[in-house]
Amino acid sequence: MSAHTGVAVPGRSSLFERLSRSAEGAPEGNVVDSIKRHLVRLLNTHPGHSESAPELGLVDFNDATLGTHDLNVRIRQAIRQCIENYEPRVTRAEVVALPQNHDPLQLRFQVTVHIAVRSKNEQATIDLLLDDRRYYRVL
Repeated sequence: MSAHTGVAVPGRSSLFERLSRSAEGAPEGNVVDSIKRHLVRLLNTHPGHSESAPELGLVDFNDATLGTHDLNVRIRQAIRQCIENYEPRVTRAEVVALPQNHDPLQLRFQVTVHIAVRSKNEQATIDLLLDDRRYYRVL
């Protein structure tokens, strides 16, 4: 699509189309590594920080009025929605909370992502950590 006219240009495809095609032809490990890198950036972005996609990212869940269970449910839902809305190579995501380690200020999640690799539906598991600085990391 031409930036000036808004008309599709033959031979050119959108970013999402290129990402989708690259996921179909790439080895699964490369796609999963790329998705992991993208998720770190995506989940550490907050709504309002992108002019082109104002809803992009996760809200800050620093609300002491929520119970632990309610907070856990809201974070899991938000992670799933963010991934499904803003990671075009993922067709579906499932997020499960993992038991806490010794640090109560850290939350761990296991994300199962469903992706199309080489024209087949594949799935990969990604472990996430929300650390005490409220920063998401892939483990």
